[in-house]
Parts: sequence; C-alpha cells; structure tokens
Amino acid sequence: MIRCLIVDDEPYARKLLEEFIQKLPELSLVGSAADALSARSILSKQKVDVLFLDIQMPDLTGIDFLKSTAHPPMVIFTTAFAEYALDGFELDAVDYLLKPFDFNRFLKAVNKVTERLASAVSQPEKEKHAERDFLFVKDGYKLVKVDLKSVLYIKGSREYVTFVTGNMKVMSLLSLKDLEKDLPSDFVRIHHSFIVRIDAIQSISHEEVSIGGESFPIGATYKKRFLDRIERP
Repeated sequence: MIRCLIVDDEPYARKLLEEFIQKLPELSLVGSAADALSARSILSKQKVDVLFLDIQMPDLTGIDFLKSTAHPPMVIFTTAFAEYALDGFELDAVDYLLKPFDFNRFLKAVNKVTERLASAVSQPEKEKHAERDFLFVKDGYKLVKVDLKSVLYIKGSREYVTFVTGNMKVMSLLSLKDLEKDLPSDFVRIHHSFIVRIDAIQSISHEEVSIGGESFPIGATYKKRFLDRIERP
C-alpha cells in the first residue's frame, strides 16, 4: 500500500486528487492539507510514501516546504504554473502534474512512484554483488573501458556525461541520473551537474569541494546526503 498525502490550498484540487486516489486500490490517503504547515504536522505523525504537493500556496510555497523538510517522501508536484517544472525536477520530484490534469495523466505519475519503490526494494539485492571497478561506455563509434578508480569526477551536460581522470576525458551519451545508479559506493553526487569520487576529494568548504586543483559547487539539494556520506566511518 502506497500512503499518500495531498497538500494544496485549492479545495477543488484536493477533492479531485482524493477521488483519483480512491480509484486505485494500491493507494491509501493518510491526509489532506490546505497549507504546508498543516502538512508538516501530518508528516510528524503519519508515515507517508508520496506527497501530491502544490507549489503556489500561502505562507510557504511547496518548493520551500520541500527544501525545509528533513528526509521528505517522494513528491509529485501539482501546479498550474509550468515555469516551476525545472525547480521541481532539480528537487528530484517523481513527476510534475500541470493543472488541469486528467486521471490518465495522474495514473502515469503513480506508475512512476511504483517503479521507484520497486527499484528501492531491489537495491539491497544489487548490493550483495561485488561492485565493479570499471565501466564500458560508448564514445563515438567505439566502447571505451573507464577505470573507475582513476576517475576524479563526472560532469553532466544535457544528455552527455564526461568522465575525467588525471590524464584523459571520455564523453558518452548518458544521463547523469541513470549513470548514478551503476556507480560504486565510492562516488557521490554533489550537484545536478557533478558526481565526484570521494577518495579524490582534497578539501571541502561550505559551498564547494576541491579535486585536482579544481573547485566544484555543492548543490543545496545534494548537500546533506553528501555530508552524510563522507562522515560515515
């Protein structure tokens, strides 16, 4: 059962989402809030798997609410303003429902939640296998073997990623998000454009890390997870 919380200041929008949730037996509605502060109270008392979160709300926007919530559940943004889509996906939202949306579009978003949950369940099984220390990636018309132990950082730019070592660069048609799933635990994402190898880090300041004489920004979205990783014994 996937536990859902609706956060939207529009009564009609909350009612519509409630009706859609009730149509799917795998979903369970644990609460419905008209503002972010009420939602925070519900989150402190109830286990929630996914938030259907509006962006434009009084007192605290959905984006600010998400940024201020420690260990938030998965989020599907629901809003009438398409210009917030980029902000939503930078916060790792599962999906972005542009109002008005119908049941078919709602179902597509729910399917993404189901897929992400299934992936999280299967991850411990993946971790039982030994981590690879290399990857074969396509560079132009050939496959290039990348020794991950020599990689300093990986830069993402639109649909391409660049592996940077001490003496070479390999560019491949990949998304940073998909690549992240296949990297060993020695790599950590610090920014929407950068993944770094922890052992290669020379210094860390409040807003950036230094590797090989270069500085790389630490994105607000990734900062806590990054700091948690490097503080592990």
